[in-house]
Amino acid sequence: MVISDIHISRDESKDRRLQSLISDINTDRYPGLKGLIVTGDCVSKVYSDKKDGMHLESGNNLAKLVELLQPLSVPYFLVMGNHDYKIDSDKDSDAPFSRQEIDTMEAIWKKYTNFEPYYSVHHSGWKFIILNSMRGRYLDRAFDPSQIAWFENELATGQPILMFFHHPIETDHFNLWGKWADLITPEKEPRFYELCVMHKEQIKGIFVGHGHRWIEDTLYEQVPVFETESFGESDETLFYLIGIDTVEQKIQVSRSPVLTVREIP
Repeated sequence: MVISDIHISRDESKDRRLQSLISDINTDRYPGLKGLIVTGDCVSKVYSDKKDGMHLESGNNLAKLVELLQPLSVPYFLVMGNHDYKIDSDKDSDAPFSRQEIDTMEAIWKKYTNFEPYYSVHHSGWKFIILNSMRGRYLDRAFDPSQIAWFENELATGQPILMFFHHPIETDHFNLWGKWADLITPEKEPRFYELCVMHKEQIKGIFVGHGHRWIEDTLYEQVPVFETESFGESDETLFYLIGIDTVEQKIQVSRSPVLTVREIP
């Protein structure tokens, strides 16, 4: 299951929405589900509260997110989005970030979530590659050079690949994925696109968030690309379900039914 843009904050309706989904998963509403992936903007900002210039743990939205996810009966995996680098209300999540700011926020992220800024997961002979489309922000890019080198090595194993990151990419048929300035393009990330075209037989799907829309398209007329509607900004529980065919090495993707959020006792 893939959800995106939870934006955990002081808004308790978002807490209830996530709790409702977790309850549905734990009571086997989605039989055979193996895991949950969140494609970024897990929180609206990391800290909601300050006193005398110091951040208060009582307003730590990352800690709150981890606590909300704790009862989940299947593994979960988190992707960093631009709001996950927003330390508090004084920082604009779309503003430039220095290398020092990025390092600081990644240390906080790892402390509370126990996830690296980017990483890979193995499942049934497949590899899930979780990239970080904010890490190159200090260079006015999406991906930093060390991450691109790592990505190339991850692709070299030859396994079928699913990719997950936050910002949308320019695909075959232009669509309004989100703000134009936030779109990952061949001009901004030439090596990323070179690697994608070199490994297009191997890459079975790409999942992004950020734009708060349902959009489906292709890359190189072959790789399916999916943007997930915002989970946190809706009154419904919104997700994609990915079915993996390990024999044919392909995926089937279905969009969530319209489900009203239920109160959790």
